[in-house]
Amino acid sequence: MTKLRHCYPLNFRPAKVFERRRYYSRLDFGLMERWFKEKPEELRRPIFNLDVGNETRYYKREYQSKLGKLLYFNIKDFQELKEMVLEYLPEDLYYDRNFYKDVEKCADCERRGKGCLSCDEVLGQELMFDIDPENIDCPNCGSLDDRVKGASMFKFCYICFNRARDQTVELYKWLESKGYGRLSTVYSGRGFHIYVEDEKAYQMSYAARKRMAEEIKKMGFAIDPWVTSGGARLARVPYSLNGLVSKVCHPIKMGEIKKIDFWRSRPFVPDFV
Repeated sequence: MTKLRHCYPLNFRPAKVFERRRYYSRLDFGLMERWFKEKPEELRRPIFNLDVGNETRYYKREYQSKLGKLLYFNIKDFQELKEMVLEYLPEDLYYDRNFYKDVEKCADCERRGKGCLSCDEVLGQELMFDIDPENIDCPNCGSLDDRVKGASMFKFCYICFNRARDQTVELYKWLESKGYGRLSTVYSGRGFHIYVEDEKAYQMSYAARKRMAEEIKKMGFAIDPWVTSGGARLARVPYSLNGLVSKVCHPIKMGEIKKIDFWRSRPFVPDFV
């Protein structure tokens, strides 16, 4: 097996296949369904993507040929999503944030991805901000470039995690000051996602998203600009397992973000850890 190149704090580690089975076999997929029901109609049953185990190198042997690929699929209901997840026991589960005229048609489009930027079949995209600790300059872990050149690009510690948490709070306040009233936050297992649910945000052009991402970066926020600008259209599915670190991607309330022990508390830490 390939040696893992990850460096995490205590209580963070890759989840093995049998542990993913344990988590997903007990999970109420109705939680995911209810979360997506709060989205616009176009995102209530989005295109899903999964990674069988490319980063951790833990995967079901029958799917070894799928390593390095993101498998995508539609669902007719969330029972079908559960069946797919229990079949593949993925390292990661994502959904496509694009609003498509016809999901069935666009799911199999060979141009889906970069081609979406100029396609009339795409009606818009969910606006999202992704703040991960590896994007934070840290006295212990260094910069992102240091991480990439060193043992692991995903390296993080208590210091950069807490800074990512604090930046999430400040970015949330900044978005409120700009008149966005429908904001939600999700713990990704390593960092945080902020979603903007206002109608005007869904309709933003890619050019406007790019300008916003550049402005926020200049203000010192360690967001992933590719996510905000719309080039990276995938987001981790809430209530799924972040297989890189054995933590649960879970919605949170902004008022509680500094009170939560993300390192040890349920429901953020699965029972196999």
